[in-house]
Amino acid sequence: MLVSVIIPVYNGEKYLRECLDSVKACPSAEMECIIIDDGSTDGTNGLCRQLTAGDARFRLISKANTGVSDSRNEGLAAASGAYVLFLDADDYLDAACWREILDRAAEGGFDMIAYGYYDLFESGVTKKEQFPTGCDIKRALLSTTLMNACWGKLLRRQTIIKNGLVFRKELKTCEDTVFILDFARKAKDFRLSDVCLVYYRIHAGGKMKTTGLERKVSDLSALFDSRIDYLSENYDESLSVAMYRQFFSIITDLLRGYARSRRIRDIGSMYGCCMDDAAIKGVMSGVRIEYLSPFYKKFEYALLQRGCYSCLGAYFKVKLRFSAERRR
Repeated sequence: MLVSVIIPVYNGEKYLRECLDSVKACPSAEMECIIIDDGSTDGTNGLCRQLTAGDARFRLISKANTGVSDSRNEGLAAASGAYVLFLDADDYLDAACWREILDRAAEGGFDMIAYGYYDLFESGVTKKEQFPTGCDIKRALLSTTLMNACWGKLLRRQTIIKNGLVFRKELKTCEDTVFILDFARKAKDFRLSDVCLVYYRIHAGGKMKTTGLERKVSDLSALFDSRIDYLSENYDESLSVAMYRQFFSIITDLLRGYARSRRIRDIGSMYGCCMDDAAIKGVMSGVRIEYLSPFYKKFEYALLQRGCYSCLGAYFKVKLRFSAERRR
């Protein structure tokens, strides 16, 4: 078996047909697809059976609802392919890329190939996300969002098994980014591809938007620790600067999102609690104002450093309102 496609799904019947059809388009018997139904309460389970009936390459595992990390771990335990390819049930593969996937898996000799992808917005508009020219795996892991997901990558299954790698069930966000960092610390041969493999659906109410700020900040600690560990093994001053710059953007993006529907006094109090988190302190201690651009990032940094949390919240509210008006 060349490739095991692993699809965790929970209440995913709305988009499941497009996802599974893109996998069924594989022209080879050297692909298997393992679907893990994580205790769905809608028609997901029945739809999975209906869409895959008669195709022996598909296997459905039904279990109680324990979260996406546990589902992916179940899929890994059941897989038999030389390489695994994770796919989320609301996304789908570019079916024209199957020859690329199968040819690379047949060649072997690598631990991971990371592919580009398309952002797919609710309007139907797509946007290519590809690795910058000259980008290497270290820079991609530490200073871009392109390696944040486990999907859209061919991962050698033996590398996962040999090193006992699993998704951390205690994490509700960042779990796949941490897994990829864990994988990268054990793997040797990495490749980046400009081929865009996956259509990644952008939801207005996605997981990062619906998870509470305290939980996001808590999970960010695991990501920060993993990136620091990887950086310590692959140290380069320019990588360190790029990593802290990107982490600062992650933090301000989280804070801006929280400000959307909160009162100013509540925002200031929550920001103060967040800034006491060890990971946030670690990021702020590593960021230098001269690292940051454009100018508004320097302004946000100055407000955080001075503890002007309510002012920052008011600034974010104005910025969000201005952005909403521009989109109209």
